[in-house]
Amino acid sequence: MVNPSNRRKFEVIVVGSGLAGAAAAASLGEAGYNVKVFTYHDSPRRAHSIAAQGGINAAKNYKNDGDSIQRLFYDTIKGGDFRGREGNTYRLAEVSANIIDQATAQGVPFAREYGGLLDNRSFGGAQVARTFYARGQTGQQLLLGAYQALARQIHLGTVKLYNRMDMLDVVLHEGRAVGITVRDLLTG
Repeated sequence: MVNPSNRRKFEVIVVGSGLAGAAAAASLGEAGYNVKVFTYHDSPRRAHSIAAQGGINAAKNYKNDGDSIQRLFYDTIKGGDFRGREGNTYRLAEVSANIIDQATAQGVPFAREYGGLLDNRSFGGAQVARTFYARGQTGQQLLLGAYQALARQIHLGTVKLYNRMDMLDVVLHEGRAVGITVRDLLTG
């Protein structure tokens, strides 16, 4: 990791402003990095993640039903017909609870129980109820939360957004990515 006092010295380029790009850019900006986001569309809100409806699986063990990182890992590998990369899938299972916490902090209105705790349900053949959802609009609400966080960082000046840019190539120097080549879709 980079010392927080040195983060402003680094420039991070994020290509794409879908759910992953917007959330990553907002988080990096909040952590203190200078971030540049390049998006193909006229608005960062045009992303296919809006179509996701079911929810997000996370091993939070809210209902004390014995959920664990290992059980989420197994369900995810099994759901992918045992074709997923096990190391990456296990890491995703490890950070799954943090992803829900981050989305909640960014303002995603997940469904809640009457007591105020986040609600979850069984979904997609999971062994336990671990799917956190936003009433059939999970993708849309996740995007709105990520875009609110992104807009906040743009306003604070930690993130700069470049609309209507087409990424053509990655610039490499001695095997390290040091930039990108883009084409402005309006001026060519």
